[in-house]
Amino acid sequence: MSTAVLRKGLADGWRGLTTAAAVVAAMLVFGLIVYQDIDLSIYEALPEAVRSVMGVPAEADASVLAYNEMLGAIGAMALAGVGIAIGAQAVAGEEGNRTLPLVLAAPVSRTAYALSRAVAMVLLLVAATVVIWAAGALAPLALGIDIGQSDLGALMTHLGANTVFHAAVAFAVGALTGRKSLAAAVAAGVMVLGWLGAGLLPLWREGWADWVPWTWFNGSKPLVNGVDGGHLALLLAGAAVLIAVGVIGFAGREIRLHEGGATLKERLHALPVVGKLVRPTGRGQSLLGLRFASQRTLLITVTFIMGALMGLLMGPLYSSMEADLNQFAASFPEAMVAMFGGGNMSTPAGFLHIETMGMMAPIAVILLATAAASAGIAGEEHAGRLAGVLATPVSRSRVYWTTAAVMAGYVLVVSVGLFLGLWAGNALGGLEVELANVATACFLMACLGWAFGGFALVLSAATGRPGLVVWGTTGVAIATYFGYTLLMAAGREEWGWWSPFRAYLYGAPIEVGMQWWQPAWLLAMAVVLILAGLPLFARRDLR
Repeated sequence: MSTAVLRKGLADGWRGLTTAAAVVAAMLVFGLIVYQDIDLSIYEALPEAVRSVMGVPAEADASVLAYNEMLGAIGAMALAGVGIAIGAQAVAGEEGNRTLPLVLAAPVSRTAYALSRAVAMVLLLVAATVVIWAAGALAPLALGIDIGQSDLGALMTHLGANTVFHAAVAFAVGALTGRKSLAAAVAAGVMVLGWLGAGLLPLWREGWADWVPWTWFNGSKPLVNGVDGGHLALLLAGAAVLIAVGVIGFAGREIRLHEGGATLKERLHALPVVGKLVRPTGRGQSLLGLRFASQRTLLITVTFIMGALMGLLMGPLYSSMEADLNQFAASFPEAMVAMFGGGNMSTPAGFLHIETMGMMAPIAVILLATAAASAGIAGEEHAGRLAGVLATPVSRSRVYWTTAAVMAGYVLVVSVGLFLGLWAGNALGGLEVELANVATACFLMACLGWAFGGFALVLSAATGRPGLVVWGTTGVAIATYFGYTLLMAAGREEWGWWSPFRAYLYGAPIEVGMQWWQPAWLLAMAVVLILAGLPLFARRDLR
């Protein structure tokens, strides 16, 4: 193992994890405060099956609910997402930046390099888990809250193992292929499908979720029941195997020095409309086409997940589970529903709002918008390629507007893909959801993506630091989502005027449509931020 590579891995990842851990810890404290004002008497009447699904014992107090929501669900996804980013960057990211051959030219073997980056990844994730654990343990003491018999240590142990497992998926795929986008997309798909499977499969067929990694994380309800040795062993052993596969596979393959496959011109000519719109940059490939194709694996993967899985399959899934969902929705507290964006799960439109539009759709568009905004300016600058582009007859404004166009295009593609999937899913499942409301919800989804894409573009243009762009945007997204949904849970929805998620989620648009101010709010944010980024990029020195 190389000490220098280990230090480099720690230095590359600590900022992002610090941001994510701080945001999750802050939202946990906020949740502990908010849940004290919620009437918990309703939980005494909940069926045992529902309490089991929620991880809430009969004597649960508000703090247990806050831990479940902040750490057992949304916070866990946020940390797993950061772990995936670190795992994808460990080998494939350096390879994509063309810095890996320089490192390996030094007396550092491939095995030592991969092991060092893997150890750095695990150390960072363990440290982040400990920070959140400390916040979760100290906050109740400072606030005077009795957490009862809650086993926070067990939950955090499972949370850390779950984060390491998903990071190991990204590490293994990246080490085997050298493709950062593919590594992130595969690991994100495992996380999203696992989260959905762990929540929905038990309502459909008993035992079908036992093979899902997210079930190994929270299926045994460690906050209530303590550490599950079998599930914990599956997560840790799985992570170890994945890391070993990545290290061995990386040691035996060639490093990718350039993109293979069809040329960009050939790919663009296969798309007649796009081929007419792109403008050449001197000789050869177009700047717009190059930027649009740079994250194509991530774009295709996210669009497939949203269109086919979160759209097409949702209609038949609701039809097959309608009776169980109606019973479940009747006993599910409104405050808990608010944490996932509100809505009425007993109706087809409400089910789609909660399962697809409430959380997964924002994650998809913000992920793609941030990736495009970061890669187009900060990513190229960090890799040392932007100076070469600007040395040709290509202005900074053209680079900026091309990046903005790619960001907007990515968001539009996944939004249209989800709309088509929901349309087809409604038809297959025989659901009575108005097509106009489906279009409205997908339009607001695009507006939300453009708004956060504008924020990411400002950070990219102003700093040239891809890590700051990704983690800064992620932190703001988590804070504004948590902040608004917690206010909804506390019955203070109107206080969330400052959050873009109020404009996106207000009234459950797929159920009742939208009001004029909702897209206006989001589009105004997008336009202001995108316009603000250009002078920041035009007037600063490249790093």
